[in-house]
Amino acid sequence: MSHKLKICFIIPSVKSGGIETYLLRFLKYLNNSMDVTVLVRNSNKDELFEAYQKTGARMVFQPLGNFSPSKMRWYYRFFKANAFDVVCDFNANFAGQTMMLSKLAGVKKRITFYRQSSHLFTNPTKLRIGYSNFLNRLVYKYSTDIFANSATGLKFFFKNEYPADTRFEVIKNGIEIEEYINPAAENKEQLRQKLGLPADKFIIGHTGRFTEAKNHYFLLDVAKILIDADSTVFFVLIGNNTDKLIPYIEKLQISNNVQVLGYKSNIPEYLRAFDMYFFPSVTEGQPNALIEAMVTGLPVVTSNISAIAECLPQDGHHCLIDPYNAEATAQKIAEVKNNSTAYTFREYAISNFDSAIQFKNFKDKLSG
Repeated sequence: MSHKLKICFIIPSVKSGGIETYLLRFLKYLNNSMDVTVLVRNSNKDELFEAYQKTGARMVFQPLGNFSPSKMRWYYRFFKANAFDVVCDFNANFAGQTMMLSKLAGVKKRITFYRQSSHLFTNPTKLRIGYSNFLNRLVYKYSTDIFANSATGLKFFFKNEYPADTRFEVIKNGIEIEEYINPAAENKEQLRQKLGLPADKFIIGHTGRFTEAKNHYFLLDVAKILIDADSTVFFVLIGNNTDKLIPYIEKLQISNNVQVLGYKSNIPEYLRAFDMYFFPSVTEGQPNALIEAMVTGLPVVTSNISAIAECLPQDGHHCLIDPYNAEATAQKIAEVKNNSTAYTFREYAISNFDSAIQFKNFKDKLSG
């Protein structure tokens, strides 16, 4: 009987974020072909917990904190007792501690996987940046492999080392193509009726939890300009905590043309019900949400930041906008509404982000 690779994946939570969704999809792809433990650096069993359990992975919840001796001791003993073949931490620079502790515990393959291309501090003080840079040096010293889902991310975190060091590798996101282009699924009219969306509006969709990086207030400022000019324009916002936007929506007096839906597990259905997709993030690693919209065949308008430009074909950069200029962005969206074909990139997205290809690449790197 062949040995099943014994691997520990470390994630920040089981919320519906980019890291958590990516790993969940990858575990489904593995289909129990590896002996997987998912170590969550958080105590909360959030919305993806049951979906993770269904993959057959062992779930362990244990915060680590910032150099807490007792918690570091727990992690060291955990790595030592389980004798993992691989430890793979998705917590960017904050994997510094786990890379060091797993090295001390004798784990041979230690992977840090970056899923972002900037610091995530809302207030980047010198102290916080200094601490993050210190952790970055631990990552660089103790990781046997350093992955990211974009070259932009590796350039940001390792500007002096990337791409020369052979430990670096870009592994793109993987999307289950069939979920987003299923020809047997309901048509747009049927889906709108099923989902409670207006049948007679031009629906612009956005998927993403409410965080500063997703630039929701800017999105709503753009929505205000468009809706005031054209009452057939309708926005649908999906994602955790998007209900916090309701007071601003009411202030802008656009409540009749904006629907806020919170977390939804059936994103492919909503995407197929939209007419267009708007994604004005100010920082990203490699956005699953945007790629999903592209695979669906929706025309897209999105931010001109390097991590997003990296997701597009070279001749597709005309869909990029300044995520701080609401007037120019509204004008661009109005152009797309009248000529959407030039802003769709389905074939490119399918050929570059097919999970069957990208997940196999990741699995091979884990096993190699």
